Amino acid sequence: MFKKKLLIGALGLGLATGANASTFHQAGSTLGYGAAGNTHTLFNNFQNPAALGGDTTKRLRGLGISVGIDIQYTNMSGIDDRTDELQKKLDNVSADILSGVYSSQAAAEAALAEALDNYFTSFDALNMNVQGGASIPLTVQTTNWGGYLVGISRTTGANVGMIQTNNSTVSFDNDAQKATATTNTNLTISGYELTEFTLGYGLNLDRFVSLNQGTLNAGARLKMMRAGFNHFAYNLDDIFNDIDKDFGDELSDEIENTMTFNNTDSAIGIDLGIQYAANNYLLGLTLENINSPSFNYTFINLAAEALIASGHLANSITLDPKARVDFAYFTENRRWTIAGFADLNKTTALSGLETQQAGISASFASNIWYAPDLRIGYTNEAAGNKLSRVHAGLTVGPVSLDLAANSLDFDEFEDNSIAANLSLEFKF
Repeated sequence: MFKKKLLIGALGLGLATGANASTFHQAGSTLGYGAAGNTHTLFNNFQNPAALGGDTTKRLRGLGISVGIDIQYTNMSGIDDRTDELQKKLDNVSADILSGVYSSQAAAEAALAEALDNYFTSFDALNMNVQGGASIPLTVQTTNWGGYLVGISRTTGANVGMIQTNNSTVSFDNDAQKATATTNTNLTISGYELTEFTLGYGLNLDRFVSLNQGTLNAGARLKMMRAGFNHFAYNLDDIFNDIDKDFGDELSDEIENTMTFNNTDSAIGIDLGIQYAANNYLLGLTLENINSPSFNYTFINLAAEALIASGHLANSITLDPKARVDFAYFTENRRWTIAGFADLNKTTALSGLETQQAGISASFASNIWYAPDLRIGYTNEAAGNKLSRVHAGLTVGPVSLDLAANSLDFDEFEDNSIAANLSLEFKF
């Protein structure tokens, strides 16, 4: 049936395209801490680069590895019931004409076209994004020469949506007793892959700036990026007009093409940061992608090319500059920490969705290797899909597990955003 084909096609694509990790900037235990940095993790240095120039008396050195997954879906609630309702109208059109449900064939065609339009309108904001990758940071902090970061990450994902470019039309063939629809609607799949090689440096500015209390740190991060972005569109007419057609193999091949990145662009990204650290608190400012690196989309088929030409799909993506403030308040031994952050402007994520977040977290760091570090927090998303999340994590020895979710209700495709990271940190 149309319902099963559409849902399995869309969801199967999403779950198959990227099931292996977090983005570079939410790597490791920063998923649990939130985007506010925490000095107890090596992955903190993927946040404000000034953290590399922080408390050099500890001379944080180590190697980390992070993998995980992030899944978000919105405006899919009720799709089962609405599709069942639409399917019944389409299946029963011949009988309904004979029984007088419709006053004429023209009335039936108009009513079915309206039903299709109402259906697609109700799901015009349907969106699903699955993202995965891996991150490896190597951090070396010195007493006199600042801190250094060498990192590499790979992020792969796919974004699924539905676009209707014009109203639907329906024609009924009396001889064949069959309705044929022109939906002017496409299932769209946008695949993306980004590999980053990162060099970071942070320095304590005490030697240049003398403060009565606290210290001032500054840092910079150079990101060498290679990325591919693809658009694919599948017209829903074939699915609707031939409900017995098995389009799985065809769609599977096109999905494979969408997630194969033969055309890639290279770009440089530059991040800057500054941080003021006192005995019990710190304040920071991070400027990401100050040079606005951009990448072009490649169309996989003619339907995608037409949607790009008409402006329904983007022909390029720009990682706009982002300003983020963060703070932390901690006890004297830094075992207990309350931290927060806020993005000062909207930007576009790799998925093509807008994002602007703010969050807060509380954490405890144990000084006994077998007792876990614990963290819990909340991040609000004010843009894009507006799916906020509660996040939490624990660290035992070198192993960290961090989870995030908007909801624990996984029934009926209710809006949700879930993520999980598994990471290792080896400090020396």
